[in-house]
Amino acid sequence: MKIVYITTAIDSNDYKSFTKLWIKSPNPSNQNFHNKLIRSISLTNEIHVISIRPFSKKLCKTRKLKAEPAKNDGNITWHYLAISGDKLSRLISVKNQAKSIFKHIYQKDEDIVIFTDTINPMCINVANSLSKKYQIPTIGICTDSPSNITGTTKTYTIYLLKQASKCYAYLALTQELNDLFNPSNKPSLIVEGLVEPHIPSANAIGISDPYFFFAGALLERYGVYNLIEAFGMLKTTKVDLYICGHSGDEEKLKEAIKGNPLIHYLGTLPVSIVLDYECAALANINPRPYSEDLDRFSIPSKTIEYLSSGRPTISVKNTKLMKHFKENAIWARSSEPEDLCQAMRTVINLTKEERKTLGSEAKEKANALYSLKSINRRIHSFLELFKTRVN
Repeated sequence: MKIVYITTAIDSNDYKSFTKLWIKSPNPSNQNFHNKLIRSISLTNEIHVISIRPFSKKLCKTRKLKAEPAKNDGNITWHYLAISGDKLSRLISVKNQAKSIFKHIYQKDEDIVIFTDTINPMCINVANSLSKKYQIPTIGICTDSPSNITGTTKTYTIYLLKQASKCYAYLALTQELNDLFNPSNKPSLIVEGLVEPHIPSANAIGISDPYFFFAGALLERYGVYNLIEAFGMLKTTKVDLYICGHSGDEEKLKEAIKGNPLIHYLGTLPVSIVLDYECAALANINPRPYSEDLDRFSIPSKTIEYLSSGRPTISVKNTKLMKHFKENAIWARSSEPEDLCQAMRTVINLTKEERKTLGSEAKEKANALYSLKSINRRIHSFLELFKTRVN
């Protein structure tokens, strides 16, 4: 089957050069998820990615993004659209470019489906436009509630949900997200996350001493400052803490770790290097606080990534993951520094063999549930519903 995938994500090999166009790098979390999903689908399908790359007049060093020649990578073809600096003309330009690309890849009477990100208004708008013009089914990819996105308004949420209601089917991270975007109970598939095998590069990180590791959004609401305080409470000189990721306030972060030579801030790293750090850590930590909204509408993809690393995972409670991994991770009682500190002490007190067993059993289960091949099989069965064109 041919897939047209409309997203803001770009090929992971191009992402490093793309971030150089920014004064402050964009948050890569959505980028990482969509790249994995694209690669999973491409295992058995031809897929054309129409990439509406993120752009900000305030945060980008360039006045606009130029279109680039189509880039082939196995079954995947990446199409990077030109992005105008003028918001008023941007949507019209993007729609016209997407229609032009679609004309070249579309063949009458073939099996074709559109996948689209549902939390980006331009993506869903373009997808609906193509779906209406060619009578092709659209599958909405639901990764978060619009109301959970920082800085959004009620009007924004209502608009996205209205646009997403036009989809023919949905792929959602949680059942609650599916209920939110799909109140009419159209066909749906729940995919909690994806993981891919990683072979660490030899001596890539060059660290021999034991360390805890955290990679993610370095924002207060996600617990990074609680983690820094908790590590200080350990009062250890034998274990380091390495943190990396997208920071909303880098100066505040550097101030928080100042004075503790065992805490190291690495900035934003390529995915492959992050995975190298995870595969060698004493334990990987996700300090994200528990809240009912986050627990209902999102799965911590970073925790799933940690569970597949082969190293112990420390995480604050998540009811969905605890159903599968209750005995395969160290679950902190809360994100409070005292509880995170206690979880780190638990890992330190384990024997080397106990840590190895904890990590390897979690990895085996995570791969069985979330590997690219496993998710591809489920999506392949789901796509059988769309073998017949929409009339």
